[in-house]
Amino acid sequence: MKAGCSFPESNLARLHEVGCREPRLAAIYVVGEPDQSGGCDLAALFTESPPWPGRLELELDVADALELDRVELIDLRRMSLVFRFGVVDRSDLLYIGQPDELAKFIENTIARYSAYYPLLEALYWKVETSSAAEDSP
Repeated sequence: MKAGCSFPESNLARLHEVGCREPRLAAIYVVGEPDQSGGCDLAALFTESPPWPGRLELELDVADALELDRVELIDLRRMSLVFRFGVVDRSDLLYIGQPDELAKFIENTIARYSAYYPLLEALYWKVETSSAAEDSP
C-alpha cells in the first residue's frame, strides 16, 4: 500500500470481511483522503455491477468497516480511460478480492492508455501552441 493510506489494519481487516461477502467485488482503491464530513470516495472494480440496493448496502458496510460516515463506490468499469489509469497509477489499493480480475483490468487499462497517450499528448500540444499563438499580439 502507498504511504497516503491512513486506515488502521483493523479497519482493513473488516473491509476484507465485507469484500469477501460480495462475490462481484474484485478490488477497492481509495481515490482520496477521507474528507472533513467523514466521507470518502472509493473506486470499486466489479466483475459485474451489483443492483442498486445491493450497492447501497455494500457502501454502508464499507463505510462501517472503515469507520466513516459515508462512502461512495465509483464503478471503475463505467469511468473514462484517463480516470481508470489515474486510479491504477496513483491510488492506494485497499482490498483485493479477485487478484486475476484485478491483474486483467490493470493490464488492459495500461495497454489502452499507452495506445491512447500519444494522441492525447498531440492534442494537448496543439491546444497549447494554438492558444499561445492567439495570446501573442
